[in-house]
Amino acid sequence: MTKTTSRFIGWIMLSIAAAFVFYAFRHPESAWPWSNTASYVIYIVYLAVMVFFFVAAPFRSRKRRRKKSRERRRTAPPRD
Repeated sequence: MTKTTSRFIGWIMLSIAAAFVFYAFRHPESAWPWSNTASYVIYIVYLAVMVFFFVAAPFRSRKRRRKKSRERRRTAPPRD
C-alpha cells in the first residue's frame, strides 16, 4: 500500500468519524442496542485503525522500496 493510498483511507475514516460525531450531537436521543463498554471498544478499534493508516502504513511501504532498490542493484549489469 502506498503512502498516498494509506493517507487517503485515513482521511476518509476521519471524515466519517466527524460526520458521526456531528450526527450524534444533533440527535442525542439515538442509542446503540448494546452497552456503552461495547461502543467504547468499537470507537477505540476504529481510532487505532485510523491512526495506523495515517502513521504506520507508510513506513512499511518505505521498507519495501528499499528492498526493491537493493534487488535492482544486485541484478544490474556491470558498468564498463
